[in-house]
Amino acid sequence: MSGLLGRVVGLPDIPAVRRWAWVAMADSLGTGLITPLVIIYFTQQIEMKAVTVGLAMSIAGFGSAVLVPFGGVLVDRFGAKPVVIAAFVLAGIGTSGYMFARGFGLLVVTVLLAQMADASGRPAKHAFMAQIAEGEARNRLLAFNRSVRNAGYGLGGLLAALVLGLGSDLWYMLAFGLDALSFFAAVLLVVTITPPLAPTAEAADGEPAPAPEREGYRAVLADWRYTLLSALNVLVLLEATIFTVGVPLWVVQHTEAPKSLVGVLFTVNTVIIVLLQVRATKGLESPADVRPSYQRAALGMTIAVAGYLLAQHVGVVAAIVVLIMAVVLHSVGELSASASEWTVSIGLAREHLRGRYLAVFALGDSIGKAAGPVVVTVLLSRATSLGWLILLALVAGGCLVSAEVAVRHPRNRPRKVALTEVTA
Repeated sequence: MSGLLGRVVGLPDIPAVRRWAWVAMADSLGTGLITPLVIIYFTQQIEMKAVTVGLAMSIAGFGSAVLVPFGGVLVDRFGAKPVVIAAFVLAGIGTSGYMFARGFGLLVVTVLLAQMADASGRPAKHAFMAQIAEGEARNRLLAFNRSVRNAGYGLGGLLAALVLGLGSDLWYMLAFGLDALSFFAAVLLVVTITPPLAPTAEAADGEPAPAPEREGYRAVLADWRYTLLSALNVLVLLEATIFTVGVPLWVVQHTEAPKSLVGVLFTVNTVIIVLLQVRATKGLESPADVRPSYQRAALGMTIAVAGYLLAQHVGVVAAIVVLIMAVVLHSVGELSASASEWTVSIGLAREHLRGRYLAVFALGDSIGKAAGPVVVTVLLSRATSLGWLILLALVAGGCLVSAEVAVRHPRNRPRKVALTEVTA
């Protein structure tokens, strides 16, 4: 699998990467299956209000965000691998709870466990991949990781279309159970990986770096541009939340398209990302290069929103065509935003504090995932067309401002020189 995908999307020729590809696939297959199902299951099968489900997801997200800084400390102190393993175990336990959640309180607890794992595990996974590859290969690895994950999302999306078509509680239960098992499979795979690159403890000038315990988060927060980029990323990441939460809700409640189209749309998104994500990193050697990529993300979202608005005014066949075209543009914007995010979050992080730096960036991600569902559901359920315009302004504005802050960061120059020396 990793050899074939490597030839198609550009897998770096590193043995540990091939094992990580299997981890990403195990992780993403089940997640891709349930992501388009959760909001529909709890609104259609359990008959909760959409705003109630969005509120539960947001409460859980804010709760999990509190633990993100601790994840960064654990990475810097104990290493990335143990934290990655713990995150996958917690994710498996949390996802199992979807099978039993029938009320608001239990739904909050279930989503809290799952989002705690995601929020704390994300900086650990990025730090772990930073030990697998370095230099130019690192961006390729991050892009390939997302491509492989989305291959799993695509397979899961096809299964989700089947579950939505059948529509019985039993099929939803099987989907949630498969997702939980996929996380435990990922644990077994991570245990077999030994990163070829040991974490370094040198500063950019080659001198020994201060101990992470001595500097802590004060040093990270003092880098105000990095902190601002982390905050702006909350708006940028609304692009993903709009797709996973808003688009399924919009298709079901505001268009004539069949519910099963939701799974197809997720598959379309996946195919585009699998084939184009590595290519989206071309030219992104340092954070100084991200302006065009952020601009593409804003443009793709703008055209996609126009398509979503049009879909509510046309018949079944036209709605299907328009929605697919909108998702294509949405996906192009999403992969451009992701490439920019990786380049900025890792490229501007000081290496001896990488866990803490990535945790600060992941905190913005967690806040976005916490606030995103309730913002999206409220705007699209209450404000409808105006809601789409507000979401567009937030996402496009976040992308364009992030581009300007990133290219002006003073750490660009030494990082760019170092990368040129390595790749020469």
